[in-house]
Amino acid sequence: MKNYSLFIAAAVGFCTAVDAQDKSSLVPNPGNNGTGKIVRAADAAQLKRPLYTPSRFDDKPPGFPNKLISKPFTQQQYDYTKRLHFGFVVSASALDFKIISNKQTQHDFGDGEYNYFTDVTALSPAMGVAALMDYRINHSFSLRLQLGPTFGSRTITYYDADKDNEINEIMHMESVLIEAAFLLKYKALRHSDVRPYIIAGLTPTCDAAAFKSFNEKRHIYIALNPFDLALASGFGVDIYADYFKFSLELKYVMGMTNNLSTKSLDEYVEYTNAIDKMYSQAFVLSIIFE
Repeated sequence: MKNYSLFIAAAVGFCTAVDAQDKSSLVPNPGNNGTGKIVRAADAAQLKRPLYTPSRFDDKPPGFPNKLISKPFTQQQYDYTKRLHFGFVVSASALDFKIISNKQTQHDFGDGEYNYFTDVTALSPAMGVAALMDYRINHSFSLRLQLGPTFGSRTITYYDADKDNEINEIMHMESVLIEAAFLLKYKALRHSDVRPYIIAGLTPTCDAAAFKSFNEKRHIYIALNPFDLALASGFGVDIYADYFKFSLELKYVMGMTNNLSTKSLDEYVEYTNAIDKMYSQAFVLSIIFE
């Protein structure tokens, strides 16, 4: 009986000592809208919930829950400690042209007439990479700069309306787009390790391949303007991992300037004259690592 009493007394004494040691390292927790409930530092570390220090730009704390949840937040302080984050983007896109045909359908050229109309009949895949810089303005907004090339092509098909829409010419226009996207990102409240967002902004673009105008051997009889300015908008979701954050994003990019150059070859001027205006557009699916 004495042995059991000694064992129970030793166990109680050990638990009391451990509890006292834990209480010596109590830290404030910003959960419950910043009420500052006291929790053990060991518990915060186990749940990967470091302290949150709001900046003067943040209008309110994020309100992380104090209660235990089935899936604790990973990298809780990621969006609140550093203002500037860097990363890279890998994207797959479908390049397209919005073509407006010339209102004058009949064109006299040399010893005859032609009646052409044109379209991009198939979307061509493109691949791109970019460096990323993200600057946090406050809890909900951040500014993003993406700079990098996109490699792809677009196929323009000319049809002859006077010959039952017979294909007259097919031109494969290669593009090397150097893009600098300035985007504003609005982030919703974070739920566990997922945070949806929407994004919009401007994308100045330079098509390096457009400086090589015309190629008769490859049947390219029109020229493109190398510089363009596009509107970009889309949505995505941030997913937090243990050592980094990655995002899945879908974006639509619409050019605002006419891509068709006024340059033309004298013997093939009809292909340039058949188009009034031509605007670039693209659908972009991106994987982003920060």
